Amino acid sequence: MITMHQSRRDMLKTASALVAATSVAGPAGRRAAAEEAKLAGGAVAPIDRALSQAVDAKTVPGIVAIAATDKGIVYEGAFGKRDMANGPEMTPDTVFWIASMTKAVTATACMQLVEQGKLQLEQPVGELLPELASAQVLEGFDASGAPKLRPAKRPITLRHLLTHTAGYTYSIWSEPMAQYEKATGIPFIGTCQVAALSAPLMFDPGDRWEYGINIDWVGRAVEAVSDQSLEIYFREHIFEPLVRRELYEGGLVQPELPADIAECDRR
Repeated sequence: MITMHQSRRDMLKTASALVAATSVAGPAGRRAAAEEAKLAGGAVAPIDRALSQAVDAKTVPGIVAIAATDKGIVYEGAFGKRDMANGPEMTPDTVFWIASMTKAVTATACMQLVEQGKLQLEQPVGELLPELASAQVLEGFDASGAPKLRPAKRPITLRHLLTHTAGYTYSIWSEPMAQYEKATGIPFIGTCQVAALSAPLMFDPGDRWEYGINIDWVGRAVEAVSDQSLEIYFREHIFEPLVRRELYEGGLVQPELPADIAECDRR
């Protein structure tokens, strides 16, 4: 019987071998290797086995895994259910809530605006978002359980937010913040309610690092400067350009060229 630890190791070794095979060959070899990998059930069997075992053992409720090189998909698999109670089954196009992985996309959007001079890393964010102009630090609770707050010693900057040094945290890892939520009734950030952003700081901006709701505020700054919702900004400035690039590099669309250059190409 293969243990889960062994299965994961086998899965990684097999996946690495497949990727290496498609990378070291020339373009034609990579395409052939990618197609062969997709069709060779025996080659991907250890990956299938490891992922299905994880679902069967209830380590995870479901998994969708796709591996690809620049020339094609070398592995695709879906295991488990989208709804543990009554299905349906996972499929390769199942949509997941990616939670904190949106932080990387939000930071990308922010840095685009920094490059354009529309945001500045050292600028006090309170100048852009008035809610942060008078940030409060949670110092504890009085005898009745009411929170004790004081003004932050310095302004919050965009750099503080991007580097998780602004003073914010998550209540799931902070007993004082969990107590503050209970005492004041503000919602947990996982509810996705704007009111959750009214949480106080746990320390003064710049004093130390702690993972928290910082990037949520970065997203608000992006919206304020761009006059777009994050959904629209992401689509127009990050996702659609990436899709166009992929289609162009795959030879499926022509590049969008200025009229004078396009005319030269036609000649």
